[in-house]
Amino acid sequence: MKTSSYSRLPKISVSKPASDTLLWMATVRRWSGVAFDKMAQWQDRATQRRQLSELDDRQLADIGVTRIDAGHESAKPFWKA
Repeated sequence: MKTSSYSRLPKISVSKPASDTLLWMATVRRWSGVAFDKMAQWQDRATQRRQLSELDDRQLADIGVTRIDAGHESAKPFWKA
């Protein structure tokens, strides 16, 4: 019975090339930046809506917004535009 010549070949360990690791790191950095930007946008929106709800009728009239419109806008959750 013949034995396979493949069993006599040295084992070769295959590792990821450095370029794959760098690509993965760049992707993680990009997405973490996107996530940070989105959270900052949500924080700004929540702050603006809270401040809008605190304006009095005179201040709302100055910016041309009715009390009803201000109430609707400030009642929206921070993630909705």
